[in-house]
Amino acid sequence: MRISWHVRILTVLTGIALQALSAKAAQTYDAIYVFGDSYCDVGNIYIATKHATPLSPPYYQGRFSNGPIWVDHLAGTFKLPMKAELSGGTNYAFGGALLLEDLVTPEGTIPSVFSQVDLYLAKHGGKADPKALYVIEGGGNDILDFPPGSSSSVGADLGFEIGAALASIESELRSAGAKHFLIPSLFDVGLLPVGRANGAFDEAAVVSANQELAELLAIEIAQGGVAVYSPDIYALGNAIATDPSHFGFTDVINACLNTTTGKVCADPAHTLFWDDEHPTTFGHAFLTVATEALVHP
Repeated sequence: MRISWHVRILTVLTGIALQALSAKAAQTYDAIYVFGDSYCDVGNIYIATKHATPLSPPYYQGRFSNGPIWVDHLAGTFKLPMKAELSGGTNYAFGGALLLEDLVTPEGTIPSVFSQVDLYLAKHGGKADPKALYVIEGGGNDILDFPPGSSSSVGADLGFEIGAALASIESELRSAGAKHFLIPSLFDVGLLPVGRANGAFDEAAVVSANQELAELLAIEIAQGGVAVYSPDIYALGNAIATDPSHFGFTDVINACLNTTTGKVCADPAHTLFWDDEHPTTFGHAFLTVATEALVHP
């Protein structure tokens, strides 16, 4: 009998470090604040570009996928809204955002994950809501945007900087009063259609980032007073790539959407990647399950 993908995800996630404020397993939140890039953006770049990016359809309602993404489902789990900050919501993530610095484009500046956090704190008088859940994600674009042909050692150095940056954002929000954090490990961007050409560099950067992030978060957790949930998305992605059929995928190599012609593949429901950089809504469902395995009300 084939094991269901829900069970396989839970197996992959076994051993993930999780610290809670108390023995109480369930938590409730009054809001979910999100900081990150296109893997979390629910419409900010879409609004900022006057609905030009991503073109919807074929993209779904300003998401970089063909349907709802993982933070949409996460918010639904807690019966909380998930709207872009530019439409009055709590999601500050921007498609195309770097972690380490703002990205200046001809159309305007895309705020880094650091800048997104700064904007949130500025809007809230420098105080973070202690009853909210804070999603911190990023670093993939910093890796993918690095010059091709760079060595693995350079990738490891970049990864170290990314891991330290993600942990420092947690520390900044903690100092402002935040107590609940969801900080996934980095997905191996070398598995993406766009990332395979520089796969060794990408993997070295991701592995280094995840190691540094885990070590620094362990120090934060040891201080007590916070809950840090860290789903191992790196392990999950590699498990899917190694044995795709057991997770329900028929294609984990090719992008479903040809962004040049607009042609969509015949079976997006069983394809991992929607375009060269982003999962399909089915792919996002696995991120959702991985998260909910740790953070379920």
